[in-house]
Amino acid sequence: MTPFIFTISATFLCLSALAAEPVRVFLFAGQSNMEGADTDPKLVETFPPFHNALRPLENVRYSYQTGADHKSKGWTNLRVVGNNFGPEITFARAFRQQSKHPLALIKDAWGGTTLVNDWAPNGGNEKSRKLYQRFITQVRDRLADLKKQGLTYKIEALMWHQGENDMFHPIGKQHYEKNLRNFIAKIREDLSTPGLKVFVGEISTKGIWGMDNRANVTLIRNAQMAVVESDPKVFFVPTSHLSFKIGRPVGLHYHFGTLGQLQHGEAYAATYFDQNRISNRQGLRMPKAKKIKLFILGGQRNMEGEGSWVTDIKNTPLAKPQKALYQYNLGKVTISNAWEHLSPIKHLEDFGPELSFGQQLIPSMEDGEILAIYKFTDSGSQSLDWLPEGSKESYRDRYQDWITGIKKCRDDLTQQGYQCEIPAIFWHCGENDRALNWMAQKYTDRFQTFMNATRKDLKLPDLNWILTEQPILTAEITGDEKLYDLNSDLEALDARDPNFIFVKTSDLPHTTVLFGSKGIIALGNRMAKAWTEITLE
Repeated sequence: MTPFIFTISATFLCLSALAAEPVRVFLFAGQSNMEGADTDPKLVETFPPFHNALRPLENVRYSYQTGADHKSKGWTNLRVVGNNFGPEITFARAFRQQSKHPLALIKDAWGGTTLVNDWAPNGGNEKSRKLYQRFITQVRDRLADLKKQGLTYKIEALMWHQGENDMFHPIGKQHYEKNLRNFIAKIREDLSTPGLKVFVGEISTKGIWGMDNRANVTLIRNAQMAVVESDPKVFFVPTSHLSFKIGRPVGLHYHFGTLGQLQHGEAYAATYFDQNRISNRQGLRMPKAKKIKLFILGGQRNMEGEGSWVTDIKNTPLAKPQKALYQYNLGKVTISNAWEHLSPIKHLEDFGPELSFGQQLIPSMEDGEILAIYKFTDSGSQSLDWLPEGSKESYRDRYQDWITGIKKCRDDLTQQGYQCEIPAIFWHCGENDRALNWMAQKYTDRFQTFMNATRKDLKLPDLNWILTEQPILTAEITGDEKLYDLNSDLEALDARDPNFIFVKTSDLPHTTVLFGSKGIIALGNRMAKAWTEITLE
């Protein structure tokens, strides 16, 4: 009987220890992209990685004040509020996957608010919404409720997403760094948490603010980064690789929308848990071969594969490792560190055209020859970011990383004894540039500069470039009734550059600017067909 009694006692002690664990309290605050503007709970189940994301979680408390109208009466269950939700939903889910500790979330958010006034600890001006005191009062009240219940607690962190409205305020944008420091210091003082961790969410460059207000976004970002870099307890949360809402009335939108918010919460969790964004998949044993054809794939959303779900191909050959080498750099947040077999990777659980492209070209490799692919994308970028001289918003520059990554792959293969040839670069026309006429008008000239600089730096003056068409945007999507005819410019470039080919792809399955799973597979097939036709000429 003794072992049985011991087992029961041990189990009881474990349960007691868990019950005694302090409640982990996370604070969420900010403006519309923290509030969850333009989300739709009915759409959540349409995104495979987030099935059951709205399912209740055990041992999770929630308190909220959002906008002017929504306020919980004490602690409640984690829920959608006013038909909207923010990053707290999937943050809690990701936290629960990592930890069984009791969890509590306190949220205060109001769209269109500024740090210079609405969130100012001193109350701002007479028109301010006095959100700082509202926030602190809510936190104190909920902590007092926990204490009344006989529970201990630990305030773990503040998740902050705000800055878009300050960037239009003549004083707010100039003093954002000072105001953010003061805001953080005052919260730490008022909550008696001098070491409180703060996670600052990036203003996405994929939204309309990131495209037509580049300088203002950079001003706020630089202020936020100055705080991050000088305070070891403040952390930056990248978001420009996440989905962003598309459609009227503002084309590429101000808000993450449903899918972006689901990913947004996971981004905070990834930074909080310090999850390594460099791939730790083991490099493969390099195959025996004499020659390698290294194809380069680059671009933005559709080359990355936004909205193309790995679950849609799970029962197909595309889901299995293929006999081709693969490396990638996806928007600064997911980077491989060794050659892998060509296969889906765990990046937002989506996939790009490289899978079907590789599937089509692998059989065409000659004896002693293998296929390799290096993919480099940044779905929050514009043509300005790929220019060799860079732009005024230097933190967005991609060219040097692009060219360094290609050279590194080629040199690595050469040093391992392969004869490495780069036959072509496949590029997908910029979705972000095409949405704005003033950007589309300059796209082809900038692309030619980028293309020729790449040829020069790789010492491949005749390097083939194959550019695939971004589906033509409609006025309904962009809000612009007179869209610039970018295709005519690209067709003219095709006519004058013998090593450049423009491939039409608008006939492939797509919704708004995204191809989706079927369209991405078809895009990879179209790319492979274009290359086959070149080699047959």
